[in-house]
Amino acid sequence: MKNKKQLCFALLLTISGGILMSSCKKAQVSEPETTQAKPKTLALTGTTPPSFVTNTKNLNIVMFVPTDNPALADYKTRLTTLFAHFQGWFHTEMLRYGYDKYMGLPKVDSTGLVKFIEIPAQFGQAAYPYDASISATKILNEVAAYKATHASEFSNSSHTLILLPQRTDGSFDQPFYGYGKNCFATDNTNMAVDKIPNASSNLLGGMLHELGHGLNLPHDHAKYASEQPTLGTSLMGSGNVTFSKGQPTFLTEVDAAILNRNEVFQNPLPTEIPYEAATTSINALFAYNSTIQAFNVSGSFTSNKEVSDILIYMDPDLGSSDADYNAVAWRSAPATGNTISATIPFSELYYKNNEPYNIRVKLLLKNGGNVSKTYSFSFLNGVPQVGANGSAKFYQNASYGGYGVSLPVGQYTTADLISRGISNNDVSSVNVGLGVKVIMYDGDNFTGSSIELTSSSTYVSTFNDKASSIKVIAL
Repeated sequence: MKNKKQLCFALLLTISGGILMSSCKKAQVSEPETTQAKPKTLALTGTTPPSFVTNTKNLNIVMFVPTDNPALADYKTRLTTLFAHFQGWFHTEMLRYGYDKYMGLPKVDSTGLVKFIEIPAQFGQAAYPYDASISATKILNEVAAYKATHASEFSNSSHTLILLPQRTDGSFDQPFYGYGKNCFATDNTNMAVDKIPNASSNLLGGMLHELGHGLNLPHDHAKYASEQPTLGTSLMGSGNVTFSKGQPTFLTEVDAAILNRNEVFQNPLPTEIPYEAATTSINALFAYNSTIQAFNVSGSFTSNKEVSDILIYMDPDLGSSDADYNAVAWRSAPATGNTISATIPFSELYYKNNEPYNIRVKLLLKNGGNVSKTYSFSFLNGVPQVGANGSAKFYQNASYGGYGVSLPVGQYTTADLISRGISNNDVSSVNVGLGVKVIMYDGDNFTGSSIELTSSSTYVSTFNDKASSIKVIAL
């Protein structure tokens, strides 16, 4: 089996002795939302701790302290003010879309400060480099071991922000990324509200960006026509840079919808079990409307858990360095009868000349979880290639790895496949374009057993390395 596991995180660059991260109309809410108690005006200066909202479940905030790099003496007071500022920023942005909710922050009642869980690490700072394959699991294992004997210090939510003091040994190689429902960031004396804007570092915005990942937010970009000119840069795009510099930075509607269902934004807690898995199916159809230059999206879905929102990401596939930063997304409410209805105007897309696209259709569940299905197409000279003009791309390895060869609508024997660069019995994943289906046969000349695909597959497990002839058929 030729399978790969990929981890997506933001790129760190060093500049001027610091770390730079390059990277993420009011909509109607699908149901009435509970209004949470509002904090008093944040005190951003002075010695009085700022007021902030604490929910039933809150963000776990860990200060992970290597043996040779102590935490800064003022971090609890300084970061309390910063996190209260982050909480207020999220709330203001969510109000834009009608969601009156706050990210819950844990509180120490005796001091009024945010509650930090200070965990002594087993090793020195050099043992925890940026490389997630080395540091993330190591740190999370140490956090889990600490939690096993100090469970009362945690909020029992699924989300944890893990901070490490900035390295003092001359290296800037330390964790700063999202990793599932956990995220990692650096603490230094400049991580403070009064350091915004900061001309020399993107660490402040970087912490907020990575916190977004830890709160279930993927990368996305502002809509080019309706959002970017007026609202600025999406936090989950390159908002880490603009936020740090004090430039316009915002949450997209889809990001606000996801946070609206996040467990640390709920007060009181709903009856649903957070992120409980669902059994679902998605059947989305995309029709090119040349008159208005848009996709009309229709279709249906099934789910044994309540679906609150339909999220559609239009993601240009610009290579591995893109990491979804250019994905533009739409939110709509489920239509009557579990149907999907949306319009995707091409005026909101920057890339629409000769680029391949992945379209991710997500069901956002009321319990905060989500499931998705991916569709693919390409622009050719500004025209989307769908149906009779469409194609499918066949890959040597799972997860679209190895060589990849696109085949337009047609029929291909073993000799045809070899002539186009696809070896016999060598296909492991297939990217199926819009408006086409694929039939793969294990014999030449469309004989033997077969498999039919109407959507992309990252691993054709039951037909791995079996394709000897292929049909690409317009629907």
